[in-house]
Amino acid sequence: MTALAWLNDLVQWFGRLVPRIVLVHPTHRGVRFGPRGSARCVGPGLVTYWPITHHLIEVPVTLQSVQLCAIQLPIRDESQHFLPRVAVCTLNVQFLIADPVTAATHILNFHALVGNRAQASVAAQWPGELPADATWILRAGDRLAQELRAFGITLATIDIAGLGLGVAVKNIGDWSYADQVNGKRVV
Repeated sequence: MTALAWLNDLVQWFGRLVPRIVLVHPTHRGVRFGPRGSARCVGPGLVTYWPITHHLIEVPVTLQSVQLCAIQLPIRDESQHFLPRVAVCTLNVQFLIADPVTAATHILNFHALVGNRAQASVAAQWPGELPADATWILRAGDRLAQELRAFGITLATIDIAGLGLGVAVKNIGDWSYADQVNGKRVV
């Protein structure tokens, strides 16, 4: 701790007593958290709040995009191959936040949630074989849209940017502690 760190802390503490004016951009909405857990959507424009009783965060409400690369999907009935083959999929997911208050009170990282739920939806709807018809990605999109709706997010599109075959290779040294505890060694 430096010699004048106490002065910095003191100035920051006094700064909480002064009302703040923040410019919320047109591409964002502010969520102002108040006493007793209340939350309210504010903006765009100039927004005032008192830091001692309120907290303001900005939530982007314009169209956002996530690209998910190298999603590995298992292929059924691969017993005739020496190395197990997998389907490798790349997805583009576009979404927007329709309800900033719900999103801000339930999600810490929007892109991580959308990416994780998209991977789970695609894996759940994957038919397990190539070539696959396009209906599985539509079912995955419907499932993802339903899951994201509970968080105040609207799914715009989910597209396959690439789908192909790959080989799943695991090095001998790549076994985990869980494999050792369970008494199996995966090679």
